[in-house]
Formats: sequence, C-alpha cells, structure tokens
Amino acid sequence: MTTTQPSTSPRRRRRRRRITASATRADIQGLRMVAVLLVIVDHLFGWPRGGFIGVDVFFVVSGFLITGLLLREFDRTGSISFAGFYRRRIRRIVPIATLVLVLTSAAGVLVYASSRAASIGMDAVWAFFFASNWRFAIEGTDYFNADAAISPLQHYWSLSVEEQFYFVWPALMFAIGLLVARRSWTGNVKRVLSAAVMGSIVAASFVWALYDTATDQSWAYFSTFTRVWELGVGALLAIGAGWISHLPRTARAPLAWLGLGTIGAGAFIIDESGAFPAPLAAIPVAGAAMVIAAGIGMATPLIAPLTSKVSVYIGDISYSLYLWHWPIIVILGSIMDVNAYYYVTVLFATFGLSVASYHFLEDPIRRSNFLEPRAVRAEARRKRKNRLGSKDYPPAVRYAGLGALTLLTVAVAAFSLKPLEPPATPPARAATDPAIASDEVAIPMGPAQSALAAEIDAAVNATEWPALSPTMDEAITGAQAPGGIAECGLVDRPDAAQCTWGAPDAPKTIMVLGDSMAMSFVQPIKNFAEASGGQWKARSEGMFGCTFVDMDVSTQDADTSAACPSRKAAAIAAVNEVRPDVVVITNLHTDIAAELWIPGVKRLTDQFAANVGRILILSAPPNDKKPADCYTRTSKPADCLSRVTDTWKARSHADRNLAYRVGGTYVDTRSLFCTPDNYCPSFVGTTPMKSDSAHMTIDYGAKVAPALAELLRTNGV
Repeated sequence: MTTTQPSTSPRRRRRRRRITASATRADIQGLRMVAVLLVIVDHLFGWPRGGFIGVDVFFVVSGFLITGLLLREFDRTGSISFAGFYRRRIRRIVPIATLVLVLTSAAGVLVYASSRAASIGMDAVWAFFFASNWRFAIEGTDYFNADAAISPLQHYWSLSVEEQFYFVWPALMFAIGLLVARRSWTGNVKRVLSAAVMGSIVAASFVWALYDTATDQSWAYFSTFTRVWELGVGALLAIGAGWISHLPRTARAPLAWLGLGTIGAGAFIIDESGAFPAPLAAIPVAGAAMVIAAGIGMATPLIAPLTSKVSVYIGDISYSLYLWHWPIIVILGSIMDVNAYYYVTVLFATFGLSVASYHFLEDPIRRSNFLEPRAVRAEARRKRKNRLGSKDYPPAVRYAGLGALTLLTVAVAAFSLKPLEPPATPPARAATDPAIASDEVAIPMGPAQSALAAEIDAAVNATEWPALSPTMDEAITGAQAPGGIAECGLVDRPDAAQCTWGAPDAPKTIMVLGDSMAMSFVQPIKNFAEASGGQWKARSEGMFGCTFVDMDVSTQDADTSAACPSRKAAAIAAVNEVRPDVVVITNLHTDIAAELWIPGVKRLTDQFAANVGRILILSAPPNDKKPADCYTRTSKPADCLSRVTDTWKARSHADRNLAYRVGGTYVDTRSLFCTPDNYCPSFVGTTPMKSDSAHMTIDYGAKVAPALAELLRTNGV
C-alpha cells in the first residue's frame, strides 16, 4: 500500500497562508472601496459631481499592482511569462465581465425596442474585445448622434483602456529586463531604466491629454493615449517601491490622509465640463498615489477607515460592483420612476449580484487552474484527491450566498412595491399654464394649426400606442434631416444652388441659419417655399454642430469645431450678397447664459441686419424626454410624455429679448409640439415627433409643414 505524504508541514502551510495574505494590502483594498463607491453614488445620485474620478483611482491602483507582479516575477525567474500573465488576466477579468455583458444584452432585448437592443448588443461585442472606449469615443464625436441614449455598457471603456495598456507594458518590461541581463547590469539599473521608460510614457501621455482635452474632450475622455499616464503613475510607484519603502513611519499616516483628502476634494470640485481628463485628473491620481506610497514597505498606521474588514471586503468585490452597477442603474431607470423604490432596488440589486458573482464565479475562477497547461491541471487534480476535509463550500462562502440572497430579495421586494402603472393620462390640466411669461401673447391659429393642435391633444391623452409610421425604432435611428438637405449642413457642403429650393425666379427669399436645429427646420421651410406658387425660394446656410453665435461653443467633433467660424462668416457673406426678405435663425438649446447669448448672436446679426427684410428668431422644440430612454416594450404613451421645462422657458425668454434687441420677431414654435398647458407627446397621429430629446423626425417635419407655414405667415412672412 502506497501512502502519499503531504509536501509541506502544517506549520509551513500556515506560514505560506500568512505570506499570501500579507501580500494583499488592506489599505489598497480600502482605496478600491473608496473608488467604487464614489463611482456608484455619482452615477446613481449625481453627487458628488466628480465621483467619476473613482475610475482614475482604479487606474493608479491597477498600474501599481500589475507592475509589481511583473517585477516580482522577473526578479524571481529572470523572465516574464506572457502566457502566464494573460492567463491570469483572463481568469481575473473575462468571466464576470462576460456574464454581465450577456445578461445586459439579454435585458436590452427584453426591455428596449429593437434599435436600442441592437445597439446594446453591438456595445457588448466591442466591450468583449476590449475596444469599447474607441466605440464610445467615435459615438461621442458623432454630431448626428449627440443626443443618443446612454449605453448600459458604457462603463466598460475603462476596462478597455486597462487591457490595451497591458497588451504593451509587459512586453516593454521584458525587453528592459532582457537588455539588463545581457549587459550584466544590476537590479537597480533595471529599475532606473524601467522608471525612465515609464516616466517618458507618463510625460508624453499627459502632454497629449492636455492637448486632446483642449481640442476634442470626448476623444480625450475615452482615449487610451490620454489615460496611459494614470496607469503609468501607478507603475512608477511599483518600480520605485524600494526607494519609497524608506519613508519614515511618522510620515505615512499624514501622507495617506492627505491622499484621501485630495481624492475627496477632487470628487467635489471636478466635473466633466472642465479641463478633464487633463490636467484635473491629476488631482485623484496624486491622491491615490499618496495613499499607495504611504503603505509601501510597511502597513500604514492610523488608517482604519481603509483597513477595516468592511472596507476590505467592499474592495474585494469592487470589480463586480463596478460591472453590475451601471447596467442596473440604466435599465431599471427605463422601467421605474426615479424615487425611493428605485434607489433601494438599484443598491440592493447591485450589492446582491456583486456578492454572489464574486464568491461563486469571479473568485473561484481566479483561483482555479483554468487555462493552465495540462501538466499543471493534472497536478492540481492529484492534490485535490489527496486533500482531506469536506467538499462543501466553506462557511464564509455559504454566508455570502445567504447575504446575496437576502440583498436580492430586498431588491425584488422594492421593485414589486413600486407603483405598478404610471398614470395613463397626464395630471389634471389647467386651462392655462401660470408659468407662461406675461409677454407671451396668444396668437390666433389657422386651420392647419388648429387641426395639428387637436391631434397633439389627442396624443397627450392616449393610453395605448398607435401603429406608428415610421416605427419608433426607425424614428430613434433616423436622420435629423432628409437626403438632399442634410448634405448642406456638413463640413464639406455642396454649392449654394443645391441648397436652394423653390422657383429659381421667385421674388422673395428666406434663408435659414443655425446648427442642427436649423437643419431640422429646413424641410418644412423648403415645403413652404415650394408650396408658395412661385413666390418664395428657401436657402440653407446652417451647419450641424455650428451654433450661430459669436462665441466658441464646444463641439465634440474637431472638424466641425475647426470649420464652424468660417461657415458662420460665409453665412453672413451670403446674406449680405443675396439680401433675403427673411432670415430665420434657430439653434439647439445650449447652456450659454442669456447675458452672453443675446449679445453673442446680435454681434453676428449686426453684420447683415441692414440687408435683410425681417429677422425671425425661431424657438427650438421643447426638449425633455428621449424616446430611446422612455420607449420600451412595456411602456405606455404617458411614459414618454414630456413637459416644457423651466430651462426651455428661460431660453425662450432670452430669445424673445434677443429678437427685440436685433429688431426682429420671436416665433414661438411650442404650439407645433405641445398643448397650451405645456404637455408634449412623443407622437402625433401616427407619426413619431422626435428622434431624440430635441430634433423632430423627418416625417414629423413634413407633417408639421402646413402649420409652420401658417405660423410664419402670422409673423409677417
């Protein structure tokens, strides 16, 4: 009879467990907790406004830990096993990430209309191949898609950045190590050389981030090249760990607390509209670096908020929390009202799924021999056969399962207790809206306007969706202007003759100036000209993404930003050359203050006012809900019922004052989209009204053309 002896004594096994445990720094797990909680509360509650900087903290932590692992492997073996490194990364990252992708895609099919479900599925494909940051950068710079619904998988961009970094950095470290070995240099030389290489990468990436943030913030936010410096800072900490470990013990706690304070300050003072990611991302990056540095070489004293068992545990499950929270927030936000029930459901579902997936999928696979060579798996099986004890889950895992079940039960209960149905019709409606400003005078409606108003009122009170044509799916994915018109709003536009409609010898001309909103109004104005019996011709001088105001308005597309000033100058020159009877100016809503907006537009109109018969300031449609968000497989028309917002009313008031200042006329188009008491449906008759929160669909532009013609004639056209 053969007996297999244990390879190590119980004492040595206990010592190994202590060494393994000590390799996991409690303060770093606590830092992960801070990062993930900042992200969750920002995404869920919108507070603190800069909570998204938790991602930047994650980048620093990741750069430090992965570089440290690679350095220790090279010191131990004299090489870096790329196969081993990527096996570990796959076990750590891919299984739970794939599960969330699959379940989110399935939820998209169950909840959303087919167009958005298909978009989510495509997002999942990009995310699976760690390229979603490039997909979202491209979408962010697409001004035809500027108001698209937020993807429930958008948060995968940060995983893509990390993995792209780790496709390159291990190879660089290996090359440095090989050079050092061949030159018979010491380990210190290797670290100095590694620090020099990474320092150069950090500097170059940060400089590029500064440039890209100033010129194209959307690309800068998602780009790997503008984020590498954040991972690189963590890598530099790992490379310099030997030197940093000599920090005096008395300096460690103050340094760690200063780092935490820096991260906290960044969460409250940074927002996405500022100089982010560069230079402002340096604030959370520096804070995270200080916390990590304080614990290199010895445990940081007096830092219990980071090292408590609760903090460490939340840090342990932080990856699962990060993956689950955003799809839950977005998808539940589409089928629930945002109230206490929603917040409870989101929080308990996020933590419940995270606890379950960590203990039953993420951690077991990470510790397994999955993808290891056959000999390694065989040895592991042999050891398992000789291992004594129960095959059941250990108590801690069983408790985790019970905790996850409890959390999910509370989430289901909160979801079930929510009001089952939204109101089928809007609340009791007054004859007039008291919020309407006193200077808004009711104008008598013509027959087309009256007929449209009756249809709008019927749509507001609808309890079931009609058979829409086009479908809401087609409306959501539709263009903002039809072919033949849309080309006139591009950077490279055709000649003026192709952007002019109506009788060539018409005695009167109407010209349209503005951004994408102007382009969406060109079609009904074109119809007005073509139906005028040869009296009018219409010409478009608008451009997508180019707000007609004498200011630098940030746009997400670099080509549009570069072309916009010259296009506005060309539009002014065209007006002065043609000397039209009417100039219509309309722009998408912006957050420019009225005291800047009014003189900013007037400076442009002053350049052609003497050569124009009338200037009309046309209001944009009231913008509230996006059909891509509110239209689901279980929604009712009331779910997509919008209101005229206070923001729109303030802009309307500013445009009314603007019209007065330029000697023109303000045309309130609200009656084309909403009832007199400011309810705005998502469809009229069988026609979807908007493709996003602001731009009307091509079909609705055709439908509304007769009523707009009456409105223009009422205002002297």
